Amino acid sequence: NTKKLSSELRGLRPPGPTRLESNYFSELRLAPERVSERLTGYGHNGVSPFGLLAMEDGGSNSMIAVVVCKSIVTTEDGGNDGSEDGGVVAPRFVWMGGGDRDWKLGMATSEFVRGVDGIVLDVSEPRA
Repeated sequence: NTKKLSSELRGLRPPGPTRLESNYFSELRLAPERVSERLTGYGHNGVSPFGLLAMEDGGSNSMIAVVVCKSIVTTEDGGNDGSEDGGVVAPRFVWMGGGDRDWKLGMATSEFVRGVDGIVLDVSEPRA
């Protein structure tokens, strides 16, 4: 849901002069293949959230942020990552690009979120 994603990303900054304009993220979409490869270092269908290239932006290095949907880290009883309240992460395991179109990487959801230092945001709508 790009509208929710845009709103959540804007919400990362407090209201005031540093807050991004409401239309700042209005054109969110997947990057074209060449742009994705230049930004991530990975080719088509091989993009992995691990080992992303550092981007040079005005002389400073910044990493590509990984946004994780809140629904995959919230337990059935509303807690986080299943470690403190005995809840169950849904799903417990996720698959992602492994660096090449023929490689896939699977890991426990809680380890994935910690490993990529994911920004957890409420960006999806439940399926019926």
